[in-house]
This record gives sequence, structure tokens and C-alpha cells, in this order.
Amino acid sequence: MTMHRALTLIVASAAFCEMCVAVQGTDEELRRDVLEFLTTRCCGNVEARRVLTNEVRFGGDTNRLACVLSEFAQTNDDQIAEWAMWQLKKYATPAQLPFLYSCATNPVLGKTAVESVLRVEGVTSNSVAILAEYLTTTNIFTRQQAYYRAICCAEFIHEASAVNVPIEQKEAAFSVARNFAANVNTSNSVVDKALICADITYRYSARRLSVMRAAYPRCINEYQTNYVANAISELVAYPEENLPD
Repeated sequence: MTMHRALTLIVASAAFCEMCVAVQGTDEELRRDVLEFLTTRCCGNVEARRVLTNEVRFGGDTNRLACVLSEFAQTNDDQIAEWAMWQLKKYATPAQLPFLYSCATNPVLGKTAVESVLRVEGVTSNSVAILAEYLTTTNIFTRQQAYYRAICCAEFIHEASAVNVPIEQKEAAFSVARNFAANVNTSNSVVDKALICADITYRYSARRLSVMRAAYPRCINEYQTNYVANAISELVAYPEENLPD
């Protein structure tokens, strides 16, 4: 190899290395990039089109990116933590599962944590367990957070109803949802409609009647009261003693 050829290769290699460093950035640069993305809000369609991986220097390493997002999700600033969790739902890897499990009882982060676990590992005994923990926690939930909890339950039921989900996991998820509907939930119609769609045996069953009767005292507005009362009336008129379990 000629001296000129060797020097050319060395220069090209150095330039390539510099380019890689610039694209990947240091850990601190990645943290700054992510924080800027999380805190710089846009409006309307611009915000909807923003993609985190297009705006940060992470070198294509989603594991590294997810680690940084989980750091920000643990900050004391609820808004930044929530924004980080929204992104973590897209980029979380199995390495983040222990952290996501730990968020189950957090009223602010719990819904996204459950959704993230569901995306990473699907409907499993572990994801059903974190759902149960989130739905039954006794921490204080605002009315909006309580509604989000019902939505999360309904979304999980929908995923659990897929034909490829093992029957034992499917039944475990439905059982968790019924327990939540009977003993905790205040958005009664949301979870009830999801259960009816997911389980063809549920609409006219003693299980549903028992859940509706238990849920009735927690109705928080006229719509929910009427919804539950109508469901009970329909089931009692079946007649009740003929309802299958």
C-alpha cells in the first residue's frame, strides 16, 4: 500500500469516527437532548409530528435512549416524569421492566407503566399482575386519574381478548377487570362495555349482575347511575335465577 493510500484511509477513518461520535453523542448530551425534547412543546400538527428519535443523538441505541427516559421518569417534576413515560411507552425494552413494575401504584405514571409493560411483554402473568396492582391501589386518584384507570383496564381487556392469548392469562385478566369493576371503578360503563365485547358469555350472566349490584353505590353521575340501573333491570328480568354463571 502506498503512503498516500495509507494516509487517505487514516483520514477517512478518523472522519468516520468523528461523525459517529457526533451522531451518537455523549450520555450527558443525550440527556440534554431528551430534556429539551420533553420540555419544548409545540402546537397542533407540529407537536403531533415530532418524533423523539429524530431529535436526539442516540446513535440508534434504543436501550440507551430508554435508560435516559426512565431516569427522567423518576424526577420529582410530575410533568417531566409524565412526558418521559409517554415516550418510554414507545421505546421501553425488557431492561426497563423492573422500573415499570415499580410505577404500578403511582396515580400519575401507573397507566403508562401498565401500557408500556403490555407493549414489551404482551399479556402475561407479570403484565396481569401489574394491571391488578394499578387497579387496586388505594392511593389517592383524582377524578381524571380514576377515569384513566378505567380506560387502561378497558384497553388491557381488549388486548387480552385476542385469539393468541393463552386462556389462563385471558381469564386472569378478565377476573382482575371484574374485581376492579365491582370494588373500585367509578367509570362503570367503560369497563362493563369492554368486558361485554371481550367475553360473549358476560352480558347475560350472574357474574355481571353481581358486579353491577356491587358497583351501583359508587355511581358518580346521572349517566353512570342510569347505565348501571338499566343493566341490573335487564339482568333481573332475564329472569335472574336462569342466568348462567
